[in-house]
Amino acid sequence: MNAWVVVGDGQWGRALARRLKATNNQVTLVGEAGSGTRKPKGVALTRELGPALAAAERVLVAVPIGALEELLRAAAPHLRGDHRLVTTCRGLTPDSHLRGIEAVRALTAVRQVAVVAGAADADTLRKKSPVALVVGSPFALWAEEIRDGLRSASLRVYTNPDLVGVELSNILAAVIGVALGAARSLSVGPAAEAMALTRALAEMDRVVKELGGRAGTAYGLAGLGVLSELLFAGNGVPLRAGAALAKGQVAEAAEHRELRQAARTLSARAARHRLRAPLLEMVEGMFAGRVTAEAALAELMTRASRPEGD
Repeated sequence: MNAWVVVGDGQWGRALARRLKATNNQVTLVGEAGSGTRKPKGVALTRELGPALAAAERVLVAVPIGALEELLRAAAPHLRGDHRLVTTCRGLTPDSHLRGIEAVRALTAVRQVAVVAGAADADTLRKKSPVALVVGSPFALWAEEIRDGLRSASLRVYTNPDLVGVELSNILAAVIGVALGAARSLSVGPAAEAMALTRALAEMDRVVKELGGRAGTAYGLAGLGVLSELLFAGNGVPLRAGAALAKGQVAEAAEHRELRQAARTLSARAARHRLRAPLLEMVEGMFAGRVTAEAALAELMTRASRPEGD
């Protein structure tokens, strides 16, 4: 039996704590609710981060990216070099524009790190619907331990050594999903939607490679898997935000704050690296109210053509 700390007692954190407990681990859930709130069966619940980290080497962080740096600063005095940490954060930190794992390495002594990504959510785990996740980490044994701790008869977990690519693909899929949602709301037709999807994948792959990931990672569960789930389900947050932007409802779209933040920070990071990312620019421009969905689509259609793989 291994000891785990899950930090973040929202629905996703609780769902992952249940999964770890179901594979015969000792699990402590740290969150704001404290011991007075109903807890997952067999899982200890506490508000005290320091004592929880002192008692376990394995840490799973399930908080929004906007709360990550504050959490890491609070946890840093209690995190040792022998701790192993995995995050589920999606996005870049609001001020420093860091990926979650970059923030972990910048603010703590932890070096064995990983990220969990994919289209699964708390509801799919609760319903035991067939679903898959991917663990990105260059530390093979740590990735395998996370895989074995989370998988079940209905949850398949893969591993990928390209941590950077998995983390970036997961962010890009959500942001670029907004563009696909806008295209669908404009009723451009299935052929145009197919074109948008293929261009989205090409852009995701290019941005991942230029920001330090590996070619092809964007076509896995963290990238194409997330985009496919959005399109098949037809009602995810990125698609709803894109539909609102297509109707000119900028304020309504901006209510999806984490997604709006991801678009802003990722677009800013791409600009700093002088990356060619027209769909990212389109999404950020629509969120900022600088361009309408119709104008953005028209601009994309009139851009100079390039070889398909470029």
